[in-house]
Amino acid sequence: MKHRIAWLAATALLSVGGLVPALGQIAATDAPAPGTPGWTFAVTPYFWLATIRSTFVYGTPRGDSVTNSISAGINKYLTDLNFGAMVGGEARYDRVSLMTDGIFTSLSLTSDTNHLGHINLRSGAIVIPQSQQLGTGTRTNMGVWGLAAGYTVLQGDWGNLDVLAGMRLLALGSQTNYTLTDDIRLPDRTLLLARQGSLSFGANYVDVIAGVRGRFNIPNSQFFVPFYLDIGSAGIPLTWQAYLGLGYHTSIADLALGYRYLDFQQHSDRTVRNLSLGGAILSATFRF
Repeated sequence: MKHRIAWLAATALLSVGGLVPALGQIAATDAPAPGTPGWTFAVTPYFWLATIRSTFVYGTPRGDSVTNSISAGINKYLTDLNFGAMVGGEARYDRVSLMTDGIFTSLSLTSDTNHLGHINLRSGAIVIPQSQQLGTGTRTNMGVWGLAAGYTVLQGDWGNLDVLAGMRLLALGSQTNYTLTDDIRLPDRTLLLARQGSLSFGANYVDVIAGVRGRFNIPNSQFFVPFYLDIGSAGIPLTWQAYLGLGYHTSIADLALGYRYLDFQQHSDRTVRNLSLGGAILSATFRF
């Protein structure tokens, strides 16, 4: 068991830190001094202590839908991380930069972290009490890929400010197996949800994003303050991401500790009603 936990922690540290997934262009947050002659490249592994909160909407054979709510901190899902892989990086030439970040995670969630919420009918919604749910298990596969171009508009000894534009892809697949105390039926005995069953969905969304990033150097020290902010829309009506940290420059890498938050908000009748990830993040940016 100790070897398994250590392997999972190492996988999370070098890949996604649990989730997210995901999810933005943090690999390019700690930018080098713009104007450096020639090409420079950067790779950033990071550990994200993200808490995930979401509401997914599953379709039913009858044509109705069922909501599933998830709320889990890293302590709840780290040992149930099935797989995690991530690669992120940046290429820069003078003031122009190109950044990308790709993440894939697969994790299993138990009844402690997720539950069914409502059956949504055309005539209204029927609450599924948690006391009626004997067991709910969800396996979610999530992939997030971002690609953006940036341009340095301000620079100096104080730091730099870049503007950026690009896209973010969210790919999700989820399956929830559940067991209830009894079938859920309408007054006329029409079956809405069987006592035991499985619900699943798969969805892909692409959003266009725009934002800013950069760093403020703390005078007479090796410390700096990296920051990042973007907002977007398209496949999902609203997505935004923010990051703020405290970094330290060394001859080997730029180390930073901060807080990162990523949010997706969508209409209530869509598969992903909302999805958010937020928590402390530790990163190391290696340049060559």
